[in-house]
Amino acid sequence: MLKVIDCVLDYLFVPKCAGCGTKMDTRGTGLCKKCMIAYEDEQAEYCDFCGMEAHICGCIPLNMRVNGCIEYRKLIFYKSSSSDSPMHRMIYNVKRRYNTALIEFFAKELYNADIDNVFENAIVTYAPRSKEAVKKYGYDQSKLLAKFYAKAGNYCCKTLIRNKVGFKRNQQKLLNYKQRAGNIRGAFVLKNKKSIKDKTVILFDDVVTSGATLGECISLLYEAGAKSVICRSIAHTYKKNKHKND
Repeated sequence: MLKVIDCVLDYLFVPKCAGCGTKMDTRGTGLCKKCMIAYEDEQAEYCDFCGMEAHICGCIPLNMRVNGCIEYRKLIFYKSSSSDSPMHRMIYNVKRRYNTALIEFFAKELYNADIDNVFENAIVTYAPRSKEAVKKYGYDQSKLLAKFYAKAGNYCCKTLIRNKVGFKRNQQKLLNYKQRAGNIRGAFVLKNKKSIKDKTVILFDDVVTSGATLGECISLLYEAGAKSVICRSIAHTYKKNKHKND
């Protein structure tokens, strides 16, 4: 019955690839063949430090590890210099094109990778996008990523918010690794501290570079009484021959 319904929907609403917008015969995985191959190739990229493929690499950036992150999973390594690659376009669509279908695809990929794990007494949250960016692009991609994951796993999704008090901060992407941690310090506050106490927190961001943003969130969650914090992202920015502690 479900297959019949899918066929009818595909006939009435021509499915498009969530990555590039190409028309497809059926919805399938949500990505066209070209985008799926590009995604799978990126997943198979090896980490220079541990030698594992991206989707099973367990390396944790120093800014996250020193603040207590006990586990970090990403789907791919993101090469920001490869501007003409399908994966670069997909990340761009996640960040700037409000592509909810693509964000949902990645959220389900992260959930499926976690499906054999048992996170007891867990909640989901995310590193909120700056208000300036939300105003400019109209959405918060990390919030959507966390919500789609929470829905797939029937988790409660709680909220970290940007701190209204404090100096005007520089854009993280304009700073080097060492500057990022200081720039983001004090940038977040918890909406409801009591909801965090003694919980395992699954913390989301779309792309991790230095880990400074998630590191600040992790510190705040532990201060509120979180039992443990694990992190998830679509991608970790790839720095060839860079030690993962950098």
